[in-house]
Amino acid sequence: MDRAETRHARTCKYVIAERFGRWQVWRDDGDAGAFDEQADAVRFACNQARERAAAGIAGVVVVQAAVREMHCFTPPADAYTPPPRVPALRLV
Repeated sequence: MDRAETRHARTCKYVIAERFGRWQVWRDDGDAGAFDEQADAVRFACNQARERAAAGIAGVVVVQAAVREMHCFTPPADAYTPPPRVPALRLV
């Protein structure tokens, strides 16, 4: 698996911005929904990012408003399993 694919699979980005009088939520460049209130959009994106973090996927929520916000959700330490250790090749 390519390194960029691995990184993409372990992160998720939400962007919230006002568009046409509503608060639009995008997840990884895809439409995730629209809300009448900014607080509802932030709550939705943060809840989604929190759930995904519990499953091992780091999440960032960026709010593009008068006051810029960024919320980060990181997985618990035990969500990652280290790659199996490969014994070193010894030439004799």
